[in-house]
Amino acid sequence: MSLVLVTGVASTCLAKTKMITDMRGKLVEIPASPQRVITLDDGFSAGVMTVLGVQDRIVALGSHCPVKIFKYSYPTVDGEKYTYMNGSNPVSFLNPWLRELPYMSTYGKSINFEELAKLQPDLVFLRVGSCYSKTSKNKSEALKRHIQMIEALGIPLVVLNGPPAFCSQDIKNISEEIRVVGEVFDKNKEALKLSRYLESVVDMVCERTAAVTDEQRPSVLLFGLSPKARGEGGAGTTHGKDTIESYFLENIVKAKNAYEGGGSFSVVNTEQVFAMDPDVIVLPTAWGYHPPKELYTAPYYTRLSGLKAVKNRRVVALPWTPCNCAKRIEYPIEIMIMAKACHPELFKDIKMSEWVLDFYKNVYGADDATARGLRSTQWLDWTVEEDW
Repeated sequence: MSLVLVTGVASTCLAKTKMITDMRGKLVEIPASPQRVITLDDGFSAGVMTVLGVQDRIVALGSHCPVKIFKYSYPTVDGEKYTYMNGSNPVSFLNPWLRELPYMSTYGKSINFEELAKLQPDLVFLRVGSCYSKTSKNKSEALKRHIQMIEALGIPLVVLNGPPAFCSQDIKNISEEIRVVGEVFDKNKEALKLSRYLESVVDMVCERTAAVTDEQRPSVLLFGLSPKARGEGGAGTTHGKDTIESYFLENIVKAKNAYEGGGSFSVVNTEQVFAMDPDVIVLPTAWGYHPPKELYTAPYYTRLSGLKAVKNRRVVALPWTPCNCAKRIEYPIEIMIMAKACHPELFKDIKMSEWVLDFYKNVYGADDATARGLRSTQWLDWTVEEDW
């Protein structure tokens, strides 16, 4: 009798649910304490869950992007070859066991719904706007089908909307995503602490650049040294004014996007780059990692040696962020690198090689060794080499 009663009480506890409103504005019934979670995105929800201390509840990922270990090489005009090893999403570095989990899709293919159902998740996160769930016109119908299929399986689905899911870019959207994830796990205070810290970095940059006039704004080219673009006859790629990278530059850092067009990863040729001739060049992830040395020394970029930014050695690299279409919780690192590159006098007291260690400690609670490991896995050791 007692065993039956105990089992019944346990079953009642396990069956307990609660209601939350996701970023569709939809009221969703979810378990009071989800234990088997699938994250259908590029590592954002897994990153937030890591900060909240509930990452052990993840049973599958959307794709291999959050956990893949990357390698990147490039030649120099002197015949040398530089190779960068062990690049990864911070989530993978902090939780190497995630690499053993199944993932629900491969690049360009639909979700394996049969495999998803077999895993018996009690909650699924789906982040709209990530590389995994893009919002372009040709992708929107597939996204709708994915949502309908998951809900038809009777699995609670919480939809997050990354910045590309909105008409206007705003980091407040990322804070709202963090809040929703925190609510799912009853970690509201921890989620608020995380979002407030990330926003505090942005606020600090805004305060320092508030007095920058239009005439003082440097022109900046977000220049992806993409081998794919070079294979198509271009010099590289760039980000247009409708992207969150441009929002970072123009609204927060107070610089000018040298590229007047729109779109992400738009291919530009050598003549276009020279026509823009930016004061500063920022190198984002683009079909590989690209350190400043590559633009300075690679044989396929000797024609660009006459650029103002190259001659003045005003080229910086953003952290390695594979599959980062919607930005993850490391986005303040990108903003700080842009700010210091654009306004060195305003940020002369900040040494990025050290600042980024403090960032990892504040966000992930990392110790010194782990923070240095995170700096290396995001391939930011160039900031140490250049004492920047």
